[in-house]
Amino acid sequence: MARHLTEALVLRFIPERQLPAIVSHAGIVAIVAGVAAIRYALADALIGYPILLFVPAVFLCALLLNRGAGYLATIASALVGWGFFLEPGRSIPWAPVLIFHLVGFSLSAIIEALRRTVRRLDEAERAKSLLLAELTHRTKNDLAIISAAITLQSNASADPAVKEALGQANARVMIVSSAQDRLRSDFGDGIGLDLAAYVERLCAGLGDLLRGVRPIAVRVECASAIVPGSTAITVGLIVNELVTNCFKYAFPDETAGTVRVRIAVESPRIIIHVEDDGMGCPSDSRSGMGSRLVRLLAQQKGGTFTREDMNPGCRVRVDLHETGAL
Repeated sequence: MARHLTEALVLRFIPERQLPAIVSHAGIVAIVAGVAAIRYALADALIGYPILLFVPAVFLCALLLNRGAGYLATIASALVGWGFFLEPGRSIPWAPVLIFHLVGFSLSAIIEALRRTVRRLDEAERAKSLLLAELTHRTKNDLAIISAAITLQSNASADPAVKEALGQANARVMIVSSAQDRLRSDFGDGIGLDLAAYVERLCAGLGDLLRGVRPIAVRVECASAIVPGSTAITVGLIVNELVTNCFKYAFPDETAGTVRVRIAVESPRIIIHVEDDGMGCPSDSRSGMGSRLVRLLAQQKGGTFTREDMNPGCRVRVDLHETGAL
């Protein structure tokens, strides 16, 4: 992030195209004359240093105009410095003159090289952003096609178990699609996203989808952190499975209750707690598809999965270790 801000600041002061010669020359005259006026005002404090203050003039001309302007500013500064600010009776010290020209020319060349490097980096960044945007768009379209196919298959089936399984599969696809949308909208580089905003949006959608008319609340406490897209998808899938299980098993009939989702970030670890105040942990929870998926996702991130019966209620903890969280 800091590198992007630095590059943007440098690019802001670099002309988009080569300036006309008259504009460049006018800029040199203005900058050198301005520094000369400051040097005149500080004459008593800079006795014996006729050209020291002109080094910034060379830097500004090279940065704001171009390398040639830096060269001309070096020559003009030397003429003004030793022509107007050299103590009377002293001869021109040729060694400092040569050193000043060497410094001025080298500084101008270095700034020009940096200018070209920053421009190339900016062009590469733009190209990368364009490719990532295209990839995200294609991925979203592919996920939409998969979701539509699953929905059609679910509608065509009369078996409730098949409908439920396909509905869960479709929900998992939409978790990935939601992460892709959040990546594109929150971060143009497509690299990371705010975990707290993503999880809060996900849990709000799950609550609206699953509760129906039941008085069940979903509470979310999530640390704010920037995480890679792959980690966000993993966290989203885990939270989706655990919250869905709470709604399915913890609150039968019209039972009221609360599902709490707490996520802590201890870089590079992410710790997920999902608990409810319902019926307790189901006896067959270890063999369910959702639990197996959560264990698999935790293992992929070098993490662990534990479940605790709170009586009443059930608490699940998932530790993810290799997350790349910032």
